[in-house]
Amino acid sequence: MQDYRYYVLNWKEKLLCIGITVTMAGAISWLFYRNVYVMAGGVLLYRPVETSVRTRRLEKRKSEMLFQFKDMLQMISAALKAGASMEHGFVHAREEFEKLYGTQAVMTQELIWITHQVNLNVPLEELVENLAERSGLEEINSFVQVFVFARRSGGDFMRIFRNTADKIREKAEVTREIETVMAAKRLEMNIMNLVPFGILLYVGISSPEFLEPLYGNPVGAGIMTVALGVYGCTCKMAEKMVKIQV
Repeated sequence: MQDYRYYVLNWKEKLLCIGITVTMAGAISWLFYRNVYVMAGGVLLYRPVETSVRTRRLEKRKSEMLFQFKDMLQMISAALKAGASMEHGFVHAREEFEKLYGTQAVMTQELIWITHQVNLNVPLEELVENLAERSGLEEINSFVQVFVFARRSGGDFMRIFRNTADKIREKAEVTREIETVMAAKRLEMNIMNLVPFGILLYVGISSPEFLEPLYGNPVGAGIMTVALGVYGCTCKMAEKMVKIQV
């Protein structure tokens, strides 16, 4: 099964990274250096662009997985309340997930795999422990530790499922509120990140003589390189400022 601690880009996402890299390399080579040869060095930007895209996709998938895990707990809890066994609770959750999310959803695939392995007499504890290890999510790992202990020693599963689902829902609601508040700030950040390029483009088109001394000589290239480095550092700092961990 898939290890959710890592993310592998598909071909569409790799094409997106290439497009972003070419655009950035072209903008930097023309606006900062007026030298087409600099664009060839822009290939070095591909790695940080790829890392950024992979990180964003990984965070999005983990967020979706956490929401789906919360729904799974609520579905299993409802099945247990109706008198179903733990194994049948997972079967019930799988059926509901297929209707609600489709067969391609992360937790649907996991529930299909878990129910199949249970039919092969694989202990349920081992399966959920394996899921927790691959998920890379603290919430799932904490729940599984309690679940396995209660499974082996006896415990109130309905209360465990309900309390865990409530805690995950509370965290998800707080995260969603923070994301809503920070969305406007993130938009402002993206606009501000483009301002230096916009200024250089405007001045370069309307009054190219003002920037002419900065091109075609070592001193000007050095000044532009320092400015580009400062710009990169400020973008990195701004990204950290709008990223809040709950």
